[in-house]
Amino acid sequence: MIPKIIHYVWVGNNPKPQFVLDCIDTWKKHLPDYEIMEWGNDCLDEINNTYVTEAIKNKKWAFASDYIRLYALYNYGGIYLDSDVEVTQSFDRFLNLSFFSGYEQYDGKYLPITAAMGSIKGSSVIKGLLSDYDNLNFEVNGELVLEPNTFKISRYFSSEFGLNPPYDGSQESHLAEGVVIYPSYYFCSPEYNKINYSIHHFSGSWLPSHKRKDKLKILNKFIISRFKKSRDQGDYPLSDSEKILLKINFSKIVSYVLISKNK
Repeated sequence: MIPKIIHYVWVGNNPKPQFVLDCIDTWKKHLPDYEIMEWGNDCLDEINNTYVTEAIKNKKWAFASDYIRLYALYNYGGIYLDSDVEVTQSFDRFLNLSFFSGYEQYDGKYLPITAAMGSIKGSSVIKGLLSDYDNLNFEVNGELVLEPNTFKISRYFSSEFGLNPPYDGSQESHLAEGVVIYPSYYFCSPEYNKINYSIHHFSGSWLPSHKRKDKLKILNKFIISRFKKSRDQGDYPLSDSEKILLKINFSKIVSYVLISKNK
């Protein structure tokens, strides 16, 4: 079984913003009996990997964490979460698997995510993903290799399990016994009336206080919008002609708002 351990990575010298602390609070709320392991600067001596060393040297923390999360899962087992993942309910139902992850939608395409993933200690899936870094450099001829880890995991799933894009992110993908990739609304982007376990906020620290996405327009007079809070301070981004009529908080960070629009 997957052990009740939550791993996350926080390297560098920057303090955690309130947004990240709020996300971690949701882990403690919904996963109260899980151990939380932070992989910070003091853990780097344990990891002997050229890719990580070069990423840290160039202060590319997210790329360093791509390897560190896999190292943590392979050597300890548990569930890895990005620091901008908000948990909405318990993950206990996934603990009987050997590996799980989900899909995310980015630029209109679905990709397997690494922002929320779990595995047993010594997982063959994680071992396969780690092997991609065995002889990999982050710096090549003075240039940084900035390939997202979702591309690496996609190549692995294609070669190992025959799972090829384009992916159907609305369906479960059962790759082997106990190896499952779940729909995007499980761990990444919640959808109305569908089960959800976490929300990936895609590192909102550089965003305005609320990121807005208009979902539905009604007779050019009303708009239903989704807002994601990226920090505590700041108001909803509205134009002078817009007024909030109703707000429903889907979670601590996501809300749906009915807006009237006056011409």
